[in-house]
Amino acid sequence: MANQKQKSRMGILVGGGPAPGINGVISAATIKAELNGLEVIGIYDGFRWLIKKDKSHVRNLTINNVSRIHFDGGSILRTARDSLLKEDEEGNLVVDEKKVQAVVETLKALKIRRLVTIGGDDTAFSAREVCKGAEGKIKVAHVPKTIDNDIPLPDDASTFGFQTARHVGADLVANIMEDSRTTDRWYFVETMGRKAGH
Repeated sequence: MANQKQKSRMGILVGGGPAPGINGVISAATIKAELNGLEVIGIYDGFRWLIKKDKSHVRNLTINNVSRIHFDGGSILRTARDSLLKEDEEGNLVVDEKKVQAVVETLKALKIRRLVTIGGDDTAFSAREVCKGAEGKIKVAHVPKTIDNDIPLPDDASTFGFQTARHVGADLVANIMEDSRTTDRWYFVETMGRKAGH
């Protein structure tokens, strides 16, 4: 019997808060990877379990089990805000090298040589630190996702999730404006956006 070469393995994880379109990204990345001969592993809850060196919170992703998930909201891999940062003595956020090494070791133990992260600025920063910590042994690609639209991208680009939040927000405000006009009342509307100024 011929010695069959083991497929290279790619992991996908989602960090930060929920945003519309996450499942579409998971689906597209999985389909593209599988068509290119990769095995795909979904990692639950962002970096949470990887930091704890827990390899059990994963699932196999295939074309068959992701081809229709883009119709569903949320994230089939869930999401979490666990960070690879810590506060130093002065209260500044700095890289937690122990967490980075735990993530790298756990990814290697899972035989993951490629990682796709989906998330906002904190997840992007964490992805960069994992890439650096792996010293070239794990290739990392980040998909920017934030309804805040606060990740530096080219001027004509916005993060997915932002456009949906903007459209839904605009519709809600239009409805509130009509109520205000009809009832002769004032309303104050507050939206998220962190420091992005939207």
